[in-house]
Amino acid sequence: MAAFLSGISVVCFAASYAVALACEASRLVFRSGVRGAAMVFFAAAGLFAHTLFLTWRAVDAGAAPLSSPFDWYLLAAWLLAAGSLWLTVANPKTPIGLFLLPIVLALIGAATLASREPFLHDAASRFWGRIHGGFHLVWSVSVVLGAIAGLMWLIQAGRLARKQAPLRGFRMPSLERLANVTARIPAIAAWAAAAGFVSGIVLNAVNHRRGLIEIVPWTDPVVLRIAAVVAWLVAAAWIASTVRRRPEGARTNAWLALVSLAVLAGSIAWGLLGSTRHGKPAAAVPAAASEAAP
Repeated sequence: MAAFLSGISVVCFAASYAVALACEASRLVFRSGVRGAAMVFFAAAGLFAHTLFLTWRAVDAGAAPLSSPFDWYLLAAWLLAAGSLWLTVANPKTPIGLFLLPIVLALIGAATLASREPFLHDAASRFWGRIHGGFHLVWSVSVVLGAIAGLMWLIQAGRLARKQAPLRGFRMPSLERLANVTARIPAIAAWAAAAGFVSGIVLNAVNHRRGLIEIVPWTDPVVLRIAAVVAWLVAAAWIASTVRRRPEGARTNAWLALVSLAVLAGSIAWGLLGSTRHGKPAAAVPAAASEAAP
């Protein structure tokens, strides 16, 4: 069994998700009686392999399971893939996979570029690390779901404005339901991002005090990009609550949701390509710098 689990690779579930996405996209080209079953099968197979892979990573890691950037991206992708499969089964005529699965594949791609080295933890930092990672997972998934709802709203509203008939085989949620999602999610994302930022400050202090990692300065790219994301999400939540009851409120919130997704994507790219002292062991601090530190 161990050999079987260790043999599962990222390519296994990524390929399954890609086939499921292709089945979903084929709705725009032709009709088929078996496509729905094939789409659910490949999505479920991908989620199953994905689950086994994360389980093996957690078991094999020992004291600090799923604690690396690589695992974080895969866990976020797993949550979105599970949500996509559930919504597809519950609403077979809603093309949710067409919107969610590309983001799932993008997160898997980001995981392959991210570090697999776990952050250093003791009991206290594990506690704060889970809080920190959990809040970041919540706001990231919230931003993705809000952006999908916003994109669906814009598509629906555009087709209604042009008096076009609904796409054959596609049944989108109502404009009112989508507008409610895009109006409420910004507040959830903003609160979770702010809480994740504050818990990260506490985690940094705990780790540094115990000599596990070097202190992360305020000018570090990780701190700057997360602070920028938090500032944007708070501003977006304020704008969303302000314009919610205005005639153009739903459209404004839909565009805000898409901009928030672009900010998230930029933050991920910045994190993958930029250098940082985030999570570096204390031994990596130069002697001169450590002597000069207060």
